[in-house]
Amino acid sequence: MAQGISVVLDENYSKELRKQIYQLVTDEIERARKDASLDKKYLRRKEALNFSGVSGSTFDNWRIPVHKIDGITLYSKTDIVKFIESN
Repeated sequence: MAQGISVVLDENYSKELRKQIYQLVTDEIERARKDASLDKKYLRRKEALNFSGVSGSTFDNWRIPVHKIDGITLYSKTDIVKFIESN
């Protein structure tokens, strides 16, 4: 049967390790939020497809309102959620 390993660190090393782990976790959570577009109100097509979880053809059939600005097509998260909840 395998036995665990115990590591004893002095208080300074322990504090520094906790601080580094906290920073790592915080950075990764922020990166995941960015990857998931959680902080965005408007999404580009690829982000909108990921957010809705459907294929491009299905999304196109939904006829979600489009906002075009300087040739950039954006979709409102609110419009996507409203459509999903009403169907």
